[in-house]
Order: sequence, then C-alpha cells, then structure tokens
Amino acid sequence: MTSVQILVDNNLPQPQQAEHGLSLYIHYGNARILFDTGAGNALAHNLELAGLQTADFTHLVISHGHYDHTGALAAVLQDFRGQICYVPGCTAPHWSLHRNMPPRNISMTGENQTALQRYPHKRAITGFTEIAPGIWLTGPIPRVSGEDCGGPFFQDQEGKIPDTIADEQAMLLSDGTLIQGCCHAGIINTIRYCQECAPEIPVRHVIGGLHLLHASPERLRETADFLQNCRITPLHCTGETAIPLLLPQTKKDL
Repeated sequence: MTSVQILVDNNLPQPQQAEHGLSLYIHYGNARILFDTGAGNALAHNLELAGLQTADFTHLVISHGHYDHTGALAAVLQDFRGQICYVPGCTAPHWSLHRNMPPRNISMTGENQTALQRYPHKRAITGFTEIAPGIWLTGPIPRVSGEDCGGPFFQDQEGKIPDTIADEQAMLLSDGTLIQGCCHAGIINTIRYCQECAPEIPVRHVIGGLHLLHASPERLRETADFLQNCRITPLHCTGETAIPLLLPQTKKDL
C-alpha cells in the first residue's frame, strides 16, 4: 500500500508550517523516501510534527535543482545515511526572468550544492531506473508534446540561454502512482514517457506540482482532457486556475 505524506507545500494547515516549496514522504514496500526538501525553513518543523527523522529514510530523491525543492538539503544530510538520487545538471545555474521584474536566481544554493557534492552515497539517474522494488525514477524526460517548461527560465542572468530544466525527474510506483516535483517537462510528456518505459503500469494517481501557473487556456484544456481518467492531488506550483479544471472538488487527503 502506498503512503504519501505532504511535508512541505504552499498551503498546509497549522500547526504545520507552510512555505513556497515541496517535500513529500513516500513509504512504499521497504523503501522510505524523502522526495525533495522544500525551500528550507519548514521541513524540520514539519518532520518533528510528523514524528519522522531524516536518519530513518532509505532514499532522498531530488526532483530538480531549484531552491524551493532543495532548500533544506544540507540540513537533511547531517543525519541522513541513505542514497541520494538526482539527475546530473541539478546544480547548474537556474534563473527566472519574468517581465518587468529583476532577474531571480532560483538555483540550488551554494551550501546545498557543497553538501550534495560531498555526500558519499549518490546515484546519478540518467535514464528510467528502478531504485527499489516497484519504484522507478524517470531520469530526464523527453520533450515531445510541445508543452513548455512553465515559465521564462534561463541558464544565465542575461536571459540569453533558455533553460528547459532538463534535470527534472519524476517517480513512478508500480501501483500507478506518479510523484511530481514541478513537472517542468509537462505532465503529458511525463506520462507518455512512463507509458513508453513501463507500459504494464497505467498511471492512476498524479501527486505533486504541475507548474500550470502561467499556462494558456488551450494548454489547460489539453492537460485537463489528458488527465481526465487520473486522480489528481495538485500541490505547490499547479496554479489556482488549473486546479478546478483538473479536479473540480479537489481534496488533499491521500
């Protein structure tokens, strides 16, 4: 049975601490996985409330190298003894350049990059990979559907080098649960890639951020139509406009 607990999200009830970020605890079989670490401030507080300790996790999965998914990484690694799974490139520069706003560095911080580099038990995920029985990471996801990465993202402060955020990965469980960080590759691309790599596993439940904050009405309709047979637990960056289209009576109970 799949157990997924929301540890960090933009909207969490008190006494949990909310922040713009994402972290999930997934218990599946003998694996106890920390998926992302939020923006940094909320995770320790919410772990304590949940009665969880980082030393108990068997895996730490980095969905991608943005600050709001890796903020507490260095703190977690102080007691963590399991395996980190990441896509090469997650420590590369990431910038957000919204119109009429100053450039914003959204990269993994230097402290967290150093902690990741020094941690001895790392596994670079470069393709569809089983990390524990019945648990797969996609690695880099091919971009074939035409979905954009969800914003004006660049690899440089000047905005000369577009950033597709190719270091993002998702997690697929053998029961058909698909775990997302921000889904910068697009949920259609992601599910189709999972179907290609694991055709025996129909995706039944999508949990996480879908980064539809700036999606056009056309993209929202296409995405909603594509997901009509899936249960959706929208989190973090999915967007308030998208949520009613994806699930008219959205519930966050898992």
